[in-house]
Amino acid sequence: MRQRDLGDILGGLLMIGIGLFAVLYAQRYAFGTLQQMGPGFFPVVLGWLLAGLGVLIALPALRRAGPPVRVELRTLVIITAALLLFAATLRPLGLILATALAVLLASVAERGFAWPGRLVLAVGLSGLVWLIFVAGLGMSLPVWPRGLSAFWPGGR
Repeated sequence: MRQRDLGDILGGLLMIGIGLFAVLYAQRYAFGTLQQMGPGFFPVVLGWLLAGLGVLIALPALRRAGPPVRVELRTLVIITAALLLFAATLRPLGLILATALAVLLASVAERGFAWPGRLVLAVGLSGLVWLIFVAGLGMSLPVWPRGLSAFWPGGR
């Protein structure tokens, strides 16, 4: 038996699973119509699109060879720790600092990445996250720690 492209198969199956979960979860909300979209319209459509893309990735991978999958435990632990760090520090530190810390920790997983590049990435992604979620979408998130929010623009 030849080696299949297991990475693309698993990635496609994961996309299918997340897409179908979004579709099923969004059934709780009114779907609406194209003219008057309900709160469930967007998640259902995106869920079906994600599941369809997963199929388009997984099916061809069943017929082609791919490299063997290597699970790097160090990388898995660091990325998981970065996600947990973000979740634990969002409220006390605010969006900007929590994002920067999570990005700095996650960037440690890449061995060839120098610290100046990590700092630029952390600052850039923190700014991008603020632009998208606070300025663009108007989400009410703590931007800075409580004591600093009065001194910084956009602080809540």
